[in-house]
Amino acid sequence: MQAGETILDRISRECAIRQNLKDIPFIHYFSNDFMERNTMYFCIEDFMKAIGVVDKVTLEKIDQNNWDLIVSQTTVFKDWSEMLDSAGNEYYQLHMQKGLAI
Repeated sequence: MQAGETILDRISRECAIRQNLKDIPFIHYFSNDFMERNTMYFCIEDFMKAIGVVDKVTLEKIDQNNWDLIVSQTTVFKDWSEMLDSAGNEYYQLHMQKGLAI
């Protein structure tokens, strides 16, 4: 994470890189299938609610260390960066390589 960067900034930056400047809805980036296979949650919304993120303000205020700890305890990933990378790779494999329009 870059100095002064919030989690929301990082999500935005990472998604922008992976989506080639096209909009990928957050719930599609973390599909229910991805969440079920890799976390103890059915969907990204359930994951966010469980960690206390209910809106943009709470997302911006969450501590990165706590975020990574929760990810390591409730998913197959060691931290948020690994989870985000995996979701991005999977999204790319499912949609971009097949030539599907976003």
